[in-house]
Amino acid sequence: MAVIRIKQGDQYSIPIALKLNGEDIDINDIAEVEFTFGNGLRKMFPQEVQYNSADNCFYLPLTQAETFEFPANGSVTLDTRVKFVGGNVIGAQRMDSAAVADATSEVVL
Repeated sequence: MAVIRIKQGDQYSIPIALKLNGEDIDINDIAEVEFTFGNGLRKMFPQEVQYNSADNCFYLPLTQAETFEFPANGSVTLDTRVKFVGGNVIGAQRMDSAAVADATSEVVL
């Protein structure tokens, strides 16, 4: 995941490319992927997260309510675990993090 900055109350999908030994993971080898933010927010592929084969990225959707739960002027870590079709599960060795900016308004639009 590229370095990103999230403002509380943002709503959009974060693009995430998953690699194994520096190579994109073949989507056909994946049974499911777990994406977990440090605050306990958990999203699963293929249930909630979409995959775009044009750019080999998973798109992790975040709602306004979810980003309001992120710590103001702090950061959140993103951990990923991939379950492969053969049954193996491999987690990311290095968790990514996103900086979180405080929002003045905490009203969902």
